[in-house]
Amino acid sequence: MTDHLNALDMQGLLVRLLVSVGIGFLIGLEREYSKRVVEKEEQLFAGVRTFTLITLFGFLSALLAENYGDWILGAAFLGFFALLIVVYRISANTGNIGGSTEMSSALAFLLGAVVFEGHVLLAIIATVIITSLLSFKLPLHRFVATMTMEEIRALIQFVVISAVMLPFLPERAFGPYGVWNLRNIWTMVVLVSGISLAGYLLAKVLGGRKGDLLAGVLGGLVSSTAVTLDLSRRTKANSTHLLTAAVGITTACTIMFPRVLLECWLVNTQLATLLAVPVAMGTAGGLLAAFFMHRLPDRGASLEPELSNPLNFSIAVQFALVYMGVQWLVAFTMDRWGAEGIYVASLLSGATDMDAITLSMARMARSGKQQVAMHGILLAALSNTLFKYGIVLFVGGRGLVKYVGIGFLAMLLAALTGLLIVHG
Repeated sequence: MTDHLNALDMQGLLVRLLVSVGIGFLIGLEREYSKRVVEKEEQLFAGVRTFTLITLFGFLSALLAENYGDWILGAAFLGFFALLIVVYRISANTGNIGGSTEMSSALAFLLGAVVFEGHVLLAIIATVIITSLLSFKLPLHRFVATMTMEEIRALIQFVVISAVMLPFLPERAFGPYGVWNLRNIWTMVVLVSGISLAGYLLAKVLGGRKGDLLAGVLGGLVSSTAVTLDLSRRTKANSTHLLTAAVGITTACTIMFPRVLLECWLVNTQLATLLAVPVAMGTAGGLLAAFFMHRLPDRGASLEPELSNPLNFSIAVQFALVYMGVQWLVAFTMDRWGAEGIYVASLLSGATDMDAITLSMARMARSGKQQVAMHGILLAALSNTLFKYGIVLFVGGRGLVKYVGIGFLAMLLAALTGLLIVHG
């Protein structure tokens, strides 16, 4: 064993040991706080110290298994799991049939072993997921209680369109200019649907405690156009909510920028790098304008947008058709008029659907034309913002036009400044 340890990077081993201890401490901190402060239970199986020892146990078991055989890690885990079964039976006899602490303990042991194997980032991500699920116990229970059968069907449909349908679609080009690929098209459907559904579910989890700014952010993840239309209509009927509606609309439309960046990053990281500065500045400009409006006095009662479920199979098919149309339009205009044609396609497509043009530009830029794609996406964002301002102008009240105009102007000027910085 000594010879093997000498071959190891002792500094790296100590770093992993500290990470393992930190993971156990973090999970134990959440469990002890939740049990003693939130649930008012004095007796608990494992707290800060015990969870830290559990991850250390897993780490050292993996270390011994490295030298004496994998059976040691298996035996250690089985013995520890048997202990958890005994603890669970004792707690169940007292009326506590929840098993989150026991399962967290088993996962903490495995995370200690995973850290020893060098998968530090994976272990940290898993720890964040575990502690988030544990700490969001009450909001998650409220979320499940408020779910409708339609929303459950939406989750099932998302699994169907992603995990079931996607693997069976062919991956070969067809159609005019060879721009269509069923596997690629449905991957983009899953990507956009997933972002929208995540925003919708997060809004459900947080319930009615979001406030104007956060409600706008979540609404922007689902559909900034729907938020703009809904709040504009409601202020037309009741002008006392002008400032509140302006905050929600400005925030939701600003979230379009980081959403675009996320989609680009998932498809084309090089293009996402080019877009990072103008997107970051546009986001900052819009959020700052929304924040200052939020701080103004006499802005009326809170007004949150009514979000509808963004996912069903028909909506997914509609987006697939729109995406195919935009792909063809981009290829056609580029073939006929070059970069100028792409810019025209961006302006036309971006007015009503930023996702389709963003993903089309990101895929096109894989074969070059990164600058053209960046400019095309920003032009589409400009077109989309002007379209939403038109909704405010024709649907909302007169005062809303002024406040939203200030927010949109701040957002676009900041994005333009970022573009100038990129071009030096």
